[in-house]
Amino acid sequence: MSRLKTFLIYVLIIITFFIVSLVLERGLIENMYYNMTGKINNKLDYSGKNVELDINVTEAKSTNVNGVINFSVTNNSDTYIREAYVKILLYSKSDVLAITKYIEINSLSQGETKNYTLRFKGSYIKSYDMSLEKEFPNKEYIINFFGYEFNTKDIFGIDLSKYINKDTLSSFGSSIIYTVRFVFKSIPAWGWFLAWTIVAGVW
Repeated sequence: MSRLKTFLIYVLIIITFFIVSLVLERGLIENMYYNMTGKINNKLDYSGKNVELDINVTEAKSTNVNGVINFSVTNNSDTYIREAYVKILLYSKSDVLAITKYIEINSLSQGETKNYTLRFKGSYIKSYDMSLEKEFPNKEYIINFFGYEFNTKDIFGIDLSKYINKDTLSSFGSSIIYTVRFVFKSIPAWGWFLAWTIVAGVW
């Protein structure tokens, strides 16, 4: 009987510890999130009409590694929206454009409301800009550079897409790899041994 009682006590301790851990973990995660600020442009040029859709952001928060934006779109116009996109620009704490996302809106009837969620990965995303687009853009000119997205057709107002694209970057990367391999192969064994002895002597 005493063993059963002891066993039940251990089970209760484990369950209590598990519940407390969940509560503390949830509280820690909530404290890591901070609210994002943003701007919304709800005007859409759709089939020759100037349509306004009501975009309501219910939650926008991020951490140093990821974030989430929950929002709804209501069609208050008299136009049926067959297909459109919400363009979301995400900016870092330095006000640098870090991420560009598109959320598809389809089959949105007059007076209808739909909810959407955007989950993203990014470091210290502080703010967002939301707008409406009729078509999905050509992302051929969007280059991701260490987590930051750049439009090569508009770098400080200059179109550099002819000089900076996936082909030229791939060629440049291949040249760097080839050069590094060539240098490493050119160093004789005694050179590697000498470098090792110098490093070992320093440390």
